[in-house]
Amino acid sequence: MKSLCRGTYGFPGRKEVCSLDEYPFTILDIAALLHLPIRRELTDSVYVDCPFCQKRKGKMNLNFRKNIWRCNRCGEGGHMFQLYARMRDLSVSEAKLELIDRLCDDAGAEPIQHAPARAIKSEKASVEQSPLASPEEIDKTMRALLELLSLTEVHRKHLQNERGLADEQIAYLGLKSTASYKQCYHIPQKLAAQGYRIEGVPGFYVGKNGRWMVNFGTRTAGILIPVRSVDGLIRGAQIRLDIPFKDDEDDPEDEGTKYIWFSSASKYKGTSSGSPVNFIGDPHSRVVYVTEGALKAGITHCLMNRAFLSIQGANNLGGLKEAFIQLYKNGTEEIVEAHDMDKFCNDAVALGAAKIHLLSRECGMTCRQLTWNPNYKGIDNWQLALKRKAEKRKGEQQNFKEQYLTGQCEFAQLRGYVEAWHDGAGPGEPLDGFLGLNAQEYAAYRRSDRELQVLLDGQRRTQSYRIYQLDFSDGRTKPFAFQDIEALYKEGHQQPPAAEYCLVHEGRMIIPAVQMEFEVLRRVSEAFNDNLPAGYHGRSVAPSDVIELFDGDGRRYYYRNRENFTKVRFSPALARSLLKGRLGDGNG
Repeated sequence: MKSLCRGTYGFPGRKEVCSLDEYPFTILDIAALLHLPIRRELTDSVYVDCPFCQKRKGKMNLNFRKNIWRCNRCGEGGHMFQLYARMRDLSVSEAKLELIDRLCDDAGAEPIQHAPARAIKSEKASVEQSPLASPEEIDKTMRALLELLSLTEVHRKHLQNERGLADEQIAYLGLKSTASYKQCYHIPQKLAAQGYRIEGVPGFYVGKNGRWMVNFGTRTAGILIPVRSVDGLIRGAQIRLDIPFKDDEDDPEDEGTKYIWFSSASKYKGTSSGSPVNFIGDPHSRVVYVTEGALKAGITHCLMNRAFLSIQGANNLGGLKEAFIQLYKNGTEEIVEAHDMDKFCNDAVALGAAKIHLLSRECGMTCRQLTWNPNYKGIDNWQLALKRKAEKRKGEQQNFKEQYLTGQCEFAQLRGYVEAWHDGAGPGEPLDGFLGLNAQEYAAYRRSDRELQVLLDGQRRTQSYRIYQLDFSDGRTKPFAFQDIEALYKEGHQQPPAAEYCLVHEGRMIIPAVQMEFEVLRRVSEAFNDNLPAGYHGRSVAPSDVIELFDGDGRRYYYRNRENFTKVRFSPALARSLLKGRLGDGNG
C-alpha cells in the first residue's frame, strides 16, 4: 500500500516522506473526525454508513491496516486522505495538511477526542487469525457441515410459500437452518473426528475456553445459503437472518440488514469468508445471467433453468472478473445483466450494472441488460409472479356475461358456452347461472338471442385511454421511477413532470356501464401486464406511470401507485410522441 500515497508530515522544521501506514493516525481517526458511525467491527476493518450513498446500512468498509475505504453499495473508494478530501470538498494536499494539523499532537493542534477509534484498532489488531484453508478443504468441510444441519419447518414453509420452491429444489440448493448456540461446540468436534479441517474455514474459531466453535447464535439465526464458485466448490455461505439487523437511528422505512456472511473474521483463530461470487447452473452455458444475492440467484435458476452468477452488492465486483474469465474459457458468449429494477432510479445500482457491461466485454463476451415488469423489483419476484399467474389462470373461468360486458368475447360466442354446458361443463349448475344471467336476461334469451344482446349492450360502454411512461432513452436514472407518488413529491415535484414521459399507447376498451373509474384503471393496468399485446409500445404498466381517461366528460389523469391511483395534473403536450418499439420490458 505504500505506493498509494506519499507525502510529508508538514511539521515545522521537518520534511519527511511517509507512506499511508507511516502516518501517526489511521483511517479510524479520520472516521471519528467525520462522525461516521461504526456498524460492524472485523479484525482489520470496520463497516460504517456511507456518506455518499446516504444510506444507514453500514456498507462502507474502512480497512485500518491498509488505511483504505470502499463502499460495497455505490463503489466509491480510495485511500484515507481521499475520504477526508471528498467529504470536506478539499484537494488531497489540503486534506493532508488539515488532518496533520488536527490529529498530530506535535503539530501544535489541540488533541481530538478519537480514543474509541484507536481502541478498536488496538483491540482488533490483537486478534490472531487463521490463514484461509484451500478451496478444496473449505468445500469438504462446508459439505460435511451442511449434512449435520437440518431445515426447520418455519424456514421450509417460507421457502415454499414465499419463494415458490419445491422440496427437491430446496435440497438441490443445499439450504439449511443455522444450528442453535448449544451445538456450537459439538459440531466442530464431530467434523474434526471425521477428519475434516476446521482451522482456516470461514465460520469456525477458537472460543475463550480454547475449544473450536462454529459461529452460530440467536442473533444470527436464519437460513444458511451455500455459495459456490464456477468450478462447483463451496467457498462459503451467507445467512438470511430471521430478524434483520437494524439500529435505533436507522430510517424507520429501512428494512435493515437481511443478509450476512457466515464468517468468523472477528474471532480468535477465525477466518474471513471474503465476498466470493456465487454460481449455479451449467458452467458451460452459452448465456449466463448476473444478479445480486445467492438466494435470489438460486431461486431464479430453479424458476428459469438458466445459469446464474450472483454478487453480494451492486458494486461489490470482487472475484467477478476471475469468474468471467473462467466462463469465457468454458464457452460462455453472452452475459445478461439482471440487477434489480431500481437500477432505473438508483445511481449506485445503475453504476454497478454499467460496470458489469464493461467487465464482460473486457473478458471477450457480449452483454445485454435484462428488464422486466417493473411491478416486481427483483428477477426472482417477477419469475415467481409469472408462475403463480399461470397457475391462477388454470383455476379461473369467467362466465359469458362477465366476458361480454368487458369486451373479452363476441356475442356470437354465446353458442359455444351453451354447447359446453350441454356437454357437461358446470356440473349441477343451471344454464342461467353458468352463463351469469339474471332472471330478466335469461327470459330474454329464451325468447331470442337478439333480445338478450340488446339488454347486455345497454350495460356496457366504450372507454378511451392513454398510457404515459417515464422515458429512459437519455440514459439517466429517475429517482421516483416505479415508486409511489410520495417518491415523486420527495424529489420536489408537485405533479408528474410530463417532459420526462413518453406517450406509449392510446386505446379503447369495452367496460360495464356502471364500472367505477378505479376499476377501469385497474383493468387498463392488468391488460398491459406481462403478456403485452401486439402493437403495444410500452413496458408493463407499473408505479410512476400516468393513465389518461378521456370521454365526453373531459380528460382525467391518474398516477399509478403500487396499490392504488392518485388523480394528478399532467401536461401531455410536453411528453414525447409515441415511441417505436418497447421501452425496455424485454423478457429475454
